[in-house]
Amino acid sequence: MTVLVTGAASGIGAALLALLPPGSVALDRTAVPEGIVCDLSDPDDLVRAAHSIDGPLTGIAHVAGLPGTSDAATILAVNTLAPVALTEALLPRLVAGASIVAVSSVTALRCDWADDALDALIDAPRAAALARVADLPGARAYEISKAALNRWAMQLAVQLHPRGIRVTTVSPGPVETPILKDFEASIGLERLAAAAAMTGRHGLPGEIAAVIAFLLSDASGWVNGTDIRVDGGYHAIRHGAPSIASMVR
Repeated sequence: MTVLVTGAASGIGAALLALLPPGSVALDRTAVPEGIVCDLSDPDDLVRAAHSIDGPLTGIAHVAGLPGTSDAATILAVNTLAPVALTEALLPRLVAGASIVAVSSVTALRCDWADDALDALIDAPRAAALARVADLPGARAYEISKAALNRWAMQLAVQLHPRGIRVTTVSPGPVETPILKDFEASIGLERLAAAAAMTGRHGLPGEIAAVIAFLLSDASGWVNGTDIRVDGGYHAIRHGAPSIASMVR
């Protein structure tokens, strides 16, 4: 089992790497032991990184992502365009039965863009896609980037089904990672505190990583083309607790 894990230096990516068998490939903008250093916002660096990966792959875990405190164009570049481009570059290396998992977010549900608008964003030339979101607030660009990621993943699942390659997304709620403070700044400390009040706490990186590891494994062989929310029941509880829900919408 040889899996490429992006964002492997910390948080969910590091927790996932610890769960996978030896031989998995780590990629991050920060140096990882025996890993690949890559700036996913740079398309040339991304192509270089893809070419440096040898041998067949049984999976790709797109974990790397930027929060809403970054500028909008870079958010889209890393959260959406990089998984698309990296996957396209590595498709010839994926074996039959491989699994692709992309980390999305429950905030994708807040995106009000129609499917055709998301499709146009995904299919647009890179410069046009970046220009489309460049003037948006970071938090808004984050929602759109994750909604577009979900849309792309579901389309890719259909495309790769004949090859026996599965594609899924995982949507966490707030997670205790190094960028949680960024989400407090971009989404709002009050909203995140209200979410923690609903579920009892924020999620842990290992809890999200365990679900990704399952989706990468043969044990999930009949799971394909879907998004799995790993949010501690946040959405279910929210609908049953309207007084709290008003604080986190």
